[in-house]
Amino acid sequence: MVLRVLVIYYSPGGNTKRTAEALCRGLVRAEAEVTLVPLHRARGIALDDYDLVCLGCPAYHFAPPAPVRRALDRRIAEGNAMGRVVPNAPRCAGRTAVVFVTYAGPHTGIAEATPVGDVLAQTFRHLGYGVRGVWYTVGAFHENSNPRLNLYGRLGDIRGRPNAHDLGVIEANAYGLATVLRYEKAEREKRQGRHG
Repeated sequence: MVLRVLVIYYSPGGNTKRTAEALCRGLVRAEAEVTLVPLHRARGIALDDYDLVCLGCPAYHFAPPAPVRRALDRRIAEGNAMGRVVPNAPRCAGRTAVVFVTYAGPHTGIAEATPVGDVLAQTFRHLGYGVRGVWYTVGAFHENSNPRLNLYGRLGDIRGRPNAHDLGVIEANAYGLATVLRYEKAEREKRQGRHG
């Protein structure tokens, strides 16, 4: 029994891509079949083909970047057209999501990232997904940014982040979640076999 996972990321500076790759390493260690796709190549992919869908992006001024917001709006519009976005947002069995956000938080720390995680998670909930994780990872600013933001912000010196420890946490979380989801999928299939 294979757990099929789709990991979509938007990563102009590279932090979210590195986080997505760590997530994939954990999933693969748990024997999941993983597809890693940058956001610009994810349009048209049928999310229902996967047991777990993961979506990650950076926090920009406490909001998802514009390309991510447009992709979320498209998915909601598609869900509306298919009759999936309905009152009470019922969860559909077997639809599970994880969202992950990278952030620098120079002014107010993680509070700059949590609105982004909320938006991503709510999109999946509206589409009938159970959201099993909203994960946040610190990431340094890159190119053309004020170097002081990496040194003197709310989180202190964040140069070089996400670092090995940050990525290890994501990998371990992904491994643990995939292990649980494989078990749940096997149990669901057993029940369906008994009642089908």
